[in-house]
Amino acid sequence: MAIATMISIGSLFFGLLSAIFWVLSAVAKAPPPPDLEGKPDGSYWGGNVLNGGDLFGTLRAQARWNSRAAFAASAAVLLQIASGLL
Repeated sequence: MAIATMISIGSLFFGLLSAIFWVLSAVAKAPPPPDLEGKPDGSYWGGNVLNGGDLFGTLRAQARWNSRAAFAASAAVLLQIASGLL
């Protein structure tokens, strides 16, 4: 297998991985603290509930998946550049 083909396959892999990570980021939702379960959306002493989940925990989870997606997307682009140079 030629090196250019291997690099292209690597680029496809990282592109797919990036897409998966972004989908996981879109559906990430942290559960609310136990004392806030079942409460309506709003700000409480123990945290913020939004769409049935902990707002700040959800934001942290989404940031973690978005970071992974960005690294995978940058690896895919770098491999595409390397493939074009060969």
